[in-house]
Amino acid sequence: MFDFNINTEQKKGVLIIFALTIGLAGFYFLNSRPQAESIAIQEVVPMVAPVAPADLIINVAGKVRNPGVYQLPPGSRVIDAIKAAGDQLKGVDISDINLARTLVDGEQILVGGVKYSSGKAVVKKISPDNPLDINRATLAQLDTLPGIGPVTAGRIIDYRSKVGRINALDELKKISGLGGSKFEEIKILLRVS
Repeated sequence: MFDFNINTEQKKGVLIIFALTIGLAGFYFLNSRPQAESIAIQEVVPMVAPVAPADLIINVAGKVRNPGVYQLPPGSRVIDAIKAAGDQLKGVDISDINLARTLVDGEQILVGGVKYSSGKAVVKKISPDNPLDINRATLAQLDTLPGIGPVTAGRIIDYRSKVGRINALDELKKISGLGGSKFEEIKILLRVS
């Protein structure tokens, strides 16, 4: 066999080289293995149920079977409010009401507000007890309001056409000539439906 004449110093050196070789081999072996993919921890956000829009509160007045305040689901139409009030009374004409219009919370639907006598409309005088509907008022009707002339009445009609419908009387303050005391004077004579 082979006879290696190595002294103690040489034996120590061979052992150190052997140990380093084993250590490097182990290092490369462990690092060459496929590593488990790191899993990204995502922040868990609690699921919040979407908030359902609140029901609409609508006042149905006038010539219906059961006038009163009704709670209707969002997206309801004028026809839904009239049906909730038991429909219009027999013989009441509702052709002047836009039954397909989407309702707005807090509004009033007036059914059969104009009285007819021998085929002609009998128009009641505009007063706090009989306010003028700002969304249906004609230029001539607006012109009868105190301090409102044809120019300001025209501005109201133009504004209403521009926005589609007036949802609150305070919107009238945006119209030139309707600020301050003039608005305060006429607001009791108007309503929004």
